[in-house]
Amino acid sequence: SHFGSSNTHTTTHLAPLAHTALTLGAMALHMGFEESILEAAKAEAENAVQARSRTLAHVGAAAFSRSEHKALEPDDWRHTDQRDNITPAEVQLSKRCHGAHIETLSQEVTQVGSHYLLIHYDVPFLNAQTHTLRIKGLVDNELQLTMADLRDRPSSTQAVLMACAGTGRMSMKVRLWTHVPWGVDSFGCATWTGCSLADVLREAGVQAGARQVLFTGADRGVEGGKVQYFQRSMTIEQAMLGHVMLVYQMNGQDLTPAHGAPLRLIVPGWYGMASVKWLTSIEVTEGGWWGHQMEAYSFCRTAEDPERVPLTCLPVRALMAPPGIPDFFSRTRVVAPGTHRVVGRAWAGAVDLDRVEFSSDGGKTWSDTRLSSKNGPFGWAAWEIDWHVDAEGTYVLLCRGFDAKGRSQDDPNDEQFNWTGMGDTQPQMVYVKVDKAIEDDGGSIDCLVEQRAARTSLNTDTDHGPALPQHLVNALYRSPGSQ
Repeated sequence: SHFGSSNTHTTTHLAPLAHTALTLGAMALHMGFEESILEAAKAEAENAVQARSRTLAHVGAAAFSRSEHKALEPDDWRHTDQRDNITPAEVQLSKRCHGAHIETLSQEVTQVGSHYLLIHYDVPFLNAQTHTLRIKGLVDNELQLTMADLRDRPSSTQAVLMACAGTGRMSMKVRLWTHVPWGVDSFGCATWTGCSLADVLREAGVQAGARQVLFTGADRGVEGGKVQYFQRSMTIEQAMLGHVMLVYQMNGQDLTPAHGAPLRLIVPGWYGMASVKWLTSIEVTEGGWWGHQMEAYSFCRTAEDPERVPLTCLPVRALMAPPGIPDFFSRTRVVAPGTHRVVGRAWAGAVDLDRVEFSSDGGKTWSDTRLSSKNGPFGWAAWEIDWHVDAEGTYVLLCRGFDAKGRSQDDPNDEQFNWTGMGDTQPQMVYVKVDKAIEDDGGSIDCLVEQRAARTSLNTDTDHGPALPQHLVNALYRSPGSQ
């Protein structure tokens, strides 16, 4: 089954979930916010499985390919299969919208300065003393809540793994180059503190006929040729499920301006675009709103795909903190012969994890890792493995996750394609040189071959060594942020 065309997306596929959501909403009247989150996580785990199934049915490797796209849109200019033609516009976006520092995967909580950020327009600087949140639309009592009002409400602090919908865009052979050039690094797992959206909506009194909730941020710009505030919507059932948070603190401190101060939405278990920053209003409507941020954050085959599938719940994904130390320019990792503990994190939204596998030979063979429990119903879990290597040379490390509902990551596939370059989960690749000279301060490590390989025209045989074969170039440069 598929989502319909514009203005019909808001309720499709959700009718079977409505009873569950409304039942949970009624239960939440008799339980605290923490309990509501735990109950909602159970429902969201099932929703995540459905979301992944719809995605694979529409743009999974078995359902659609870049060759098929090329036949459908022969004049398309927004995609490229190159990596050394990054445009100044992409560089500018990547300066404003930064990924996480990949080494922070060794830490349970992502620090504020290392958490990924996607800022579509400009950072609004709002006064927390005067800021209010307006609840309006199909409600019995319109509310105007100050930050003091929101802080006085029952609160919860939750570890929430957040990942951008575009995570892994550069892992795809053919990439969309008119968006942020994300590698695997647009993630973060912080602790967020706030009150319950569902409780606020219950206080306002949601009227009969309400179908949709529209969230508006203070950031304003031009996108898709239209002047707009950043806006997202969800169904009333999704909003009332019990886990969505109105957040004012991150890692125990008030939100910083770049992360949405003084108030933002956090939708645990969903891709990050749903968690609207600089929240100013919440409007309950009869449905039918379908704005640019809904259209853009969809899995689609072509620019005007009438069967596009909106992004919602997170898939399963594992990442590693690259071992060793890096070459400054190429980020080539260097380790000495011996045993190295490789660590990382894995997540699956509301779904529990089953296992994480690790490969040190480019994906030819895989080994199970030691996997811990998640740090919250919507958090992530640590994993580790001891990698023993004797021979000097070049190695490609990979990792992949599997969850308790049977979901797995995408297999490496150059034909994999979706128009917006969203939701790719092909395994992270880490390029490692094993060289005993790394043990000595002042030791000589030659990474000139790797540095030259960043430009296709310079990836040639030199006195420093032969050109890198394409599979090693891919490991090092296909998905910047992995190293």
